[in-house]
Amino acid sequence: ADAMGRRRGARAAWRRASAGAMATAAFARAWTRAMADAGSMTSGFQRPEASPAVPLRATRGRATADADAVTQVHLAPTGAGEMSVVWATREALDEDAAVEYYASASDGRQRRRAEAMSASYTTQLCVGSPTAFVPRMGTTPAVDPGVLMTLANTSAWADADASNYRSVRTFEDVIPSAFWTDAPMSKGVCLDYANPDAVYHSPIVHTAKMTGLMAGERYSYALPGSETTRSFRAPKMPKKHGKETTKIAVVGDTGQTDVTREVLTHVRDALGDSELLIHTGDVSYADGFAPRWDSFGTLSEFLLDGMPMLTVPGNHDVAQNGMDLVSYLARYPSPYIASKSPSQLFWSHEVGQAHIIGLNSYANSQTGVYDGADTPQMAWLRKDLANINRQYTPWVVVVFHAPWYNSNRGHFKEAERMRKALEQILFDAGVDLVFNGHVHAYERSHPVHDFHVHECGPVHVVVGDGGNYEGPYGNSWMEPQPSYSAFREGSFGAGSLTIHNDTHATWEWRRTTCVANTTSAQTYFERTGEASTCRTIPDISAQAMEPVDVAIFRRDVDVCPNKLAGTAARTGASQTPYIPESSTTALSIALVAILLLWLATSVALIRALKTTRDLRMRIYRSPRLLSTDEDEFNDGEFSAVGLKDFNTL
Repeated sequence: ADAMGRRRGARAAWRRASAGAMATAAFARAWTRAMADAGSMTSGFQRPEASPAVPLRATRGRATADADAVTQVHLAPTGAGEMSVVWATREALDEDAAVEYYASASDGRQRRRAEAMSASYTTQLCVGSPTAFVPRMGTTPAVDPGVLMTLANTSAWADADASNYRSVRTFEDVIPSAFWTDAPMSKGVCLDYANPDAVYHSPIVHTAKMTGLMAGERYSYALPGSETTRSFRAPKMPKKHGKETTKIAVVGDTGQTDVTREVLTHVRDALGDSELLIHTGDVSYADGFAPRWDSFGTLSEFLLDGMPMLTVPGNHDVAQNGMDLVSYLARYPSPYIASKSPSQLFWSHEVGQAHIIGLNSYANSQTGVYDGADTPQMAWLRKDLANINRQYTPWVVVVFHAPWYNSNRGHFKEAERMRKALEQILFDAGVDLVFNGHVHAYERSHPVHDFHVHECGPVHVVVGDGGNYEGPYGNSWMEPQPSYSAFREGSFGAGSLTIHNDTHATWEWRRTTCVANTTSAQTYFERTGEASTCRTIPDISAQAMEPVDVAIFRRDVDVCPNKLAGTAARTGASQTPYIPESSTTALSIALVAILLLWLATSVALIRALKTTRDLRMRIYRSPRLLSTDEDEFNDGEFSAVGLKDFNTL
């Protein structure tokens, strides 16, 4: 009864606060007070005056970009020697528009063109989380409630007798108070589909595939309509028992806050020599409000237009009835076609000495009642693992969003069904590392299998500390720290995996940012301190003050024979996304062609020399023959002509 009373009080407070057109700062204060009255908060902290996270205008017209701007540029490796570039414009490209690219060392002398494929889509304007209005970190609010009220108020233009006529007087007319106070808290509210102002139309999203890239070569590229020349380095390709170092950067749960920018800036400045960036999911935290996919694309362009990124879907990318999935699929391609996957949401890719597998945490590991396919991800995974050859890619890395191993109450054992279905498969295949996100903290495990430390199991690394607006999970660590947990910290940062050779690799995580809660109820966090000495408050982990975590991994196939798994022949394109022998085969074919050309040229040259010799024999006659009237070569058409005694010259 007391709980119900508190809920009624919260709703009443909310209705009082939402009367009239609410200013965003007043909105945030009212919501904080309402939740405090409900017993879920203990402070009425008032945030500073807010500015919208997405610069939408309440009237029709351009909201996010100029008409001619090329924006949201990012790269994704989509196959062997292939890089896809994605960008957005407000207007369509010319019919003959293409991306021009060339090896930077050639100074543009050998330009190639990549045809652009363009697409656009529409979706309703929705909000999938109350956090969009009252974030725990970053700009407050992330979505402007005043704009939503203006858009929802069709009475400004619709006839009073129209079926889509709606007069909006309070914010509760748009977002009911139960959105915040009734479970489940994660649910979507959309503006009316019959309201044309409630529809988001995406920019025109263009994708072009730059092919025929040489591993390790730097390429410059120019997008149609842009005067900027950008560049990237094509990732290394597998070599048998390769000795070249392979470096891979890793982030997760980025969102779009000032902390996000610091994390991505660290990746650019400190990890810029990485072959690519792995994102463990929950990319934009648009949470149903599609324009935030545009603002994330703009925020991250400074990094991703030069560093390729591979992503796996997180719950914020695929949940909420797919409100975000259409945007995710349209903007972030994957190498699924090259790796023979039936879905863009799970794939594999090889770079240097690593075979990387991306999985979808939200694909069923057992056939559901309404599923239209029988666990296609599991079937594909078995085939992909069988196609690994560890002479070329000794290190096998698996990436998916929701972790199997973490010691944080946040999302603990949330992915148990997936773990029970797939863990033994990954163990038998000798997987070395697993990267996850979802938990907004950093944690590294010891090699583990079935919740026990096992030297032949993979190391699980959670990097859900990319800076999103939901804030850190630092006060949710389980005590005592489980035996499988090696290092944990509730702040923000990014990691990098450096593979040295067949047997040794180094993992390093660096803290980029600490935050401190500004209320005892931890309703809002602000940046604090320097990364090297700061502490996120209230992080209760034993390693809370540690700015760096470094671990050296060693693959010992004598101790762990499962690490030997993967000796598939690499002679056919159907067997693996990267075929090192394909370059050898192509070279062999080229050599044979050159040899045949040389033989043909030699034969032609010999015949030409013989003809020349015969001609010289006809012309350069001896004086004895020239002194006679008889020409022994007088055979009609081919008789000698103009004979002369050159001995007299």
